[in-house]
Amino acid sequence: MSFFKSLFKSKSPVPEPPEAPSQNPEPVEKQEIPELYTGMKVEVLSPHNNLLFVGVLNILDSSLEIQPENDGLLPIAEYQQAIKLRGFQKNSQAFTLNGIVGQSTAEFWRLENLKFLQSKDSRAFFRQNANVKAEIVPSTNYKGQEKIPCKILDVSAGGARVLGSPGFQDGDLFVLEVTLISEEEPFSMTCQVRHAVEVGRDMEYGCQFVGLPEKEQERLLQAIFALQRKILQSRRD
Repeated sequence: MSFFKSLFKSKSPVPEPPEAPSQNPEPVEKQEIPELYTGMKVEVLSPHNNLLFVGVLNILDSSLEIQPENDGLLPIAEYQQAIKLRGFQKNSQAFTLNGIVGQSTAEFWRLENLKFLQSKDSRAFFRQNANVKAEIVPSTNYKGQEKIPCKILDVSAGGARVLGSPGFQDGDLFVLEVTLISEEEPFSMTCQVRHAVEVGRDMEYGCQFVGLPEKEQERLLQAIFALQRKILQSRRD
């Protein structure tokens, strides 16, 4: 029960008196356990990582519920159906929890036996296929046109995979401008090239976002969830 409660964070936590520093600090594994809170959006996946739906957490006294977004309806789950929860903390780091469905209706799924999955890859963000047109604004030391057409192949909370013209190397910085969702304002994100690979006449750049403000990180996460919903809906149709 103590592990289960350690995952939860209320919207308005009551301050607690500070504790004396421990002579034996907790191991890293315990420090990395994510904090969950009511209203947090998460992906609900099958054990084989197929996206089932995107839901919203509701934290109860000693249990956890998943509710639908925007007053929608959930599929009825099988009793003790195995699922995964995947979400993003405020620092944009992804986390994954295993669990089973103890009770389900069209309004909620109640989850049991939650277990935190440690990832050996600390960069293991969920990558959402995007395949959308974008533009690169090079730094001042780049010789060429002001804006360069490109395509975002996939995007995560931490970076993007970009297909564009040759000219950038590992460590180079540029600004990526893109509209991920038509009804949302465009993004303008500073990227650092982490690796570059030739793909025919073009280059594929693995990019990491640099200095993205917290407000924009939250907006980016919402856009990633929206892309997932559209793909899921197209599969159902």
